[in-house]
Amino acid sequence: MPMVQVTMLAGRTVEQKRKLAQRITDALVEEAGAKREAIVVAINEVSRESYATGGVLMADK
Repeated sequence: MPMVQVTMLAGRTVEQKRKLAQRITDALVEEAGAKREAIVVAINEVSRESYATGGVLMADK
C-alpha cells in the first residue's frame, strides 16, 4: 500500500487538493504499477507560522 504524504501551506481549495490527490494517484498507478484502491494520499496543511525555509518563518516573508 503506497502512502504519499504532502506537506504544504494551508490555503488551497478542496478542488485543488482533490486534483492533487488524483494526479499523485494516477502517477503511482502508471509509473509504479500500484493498485489505485491501495494508494493513500495524506495532505498535511501547516500555517505560515509553522513553516520555515532557510531558517525564516513563512509568516515573516
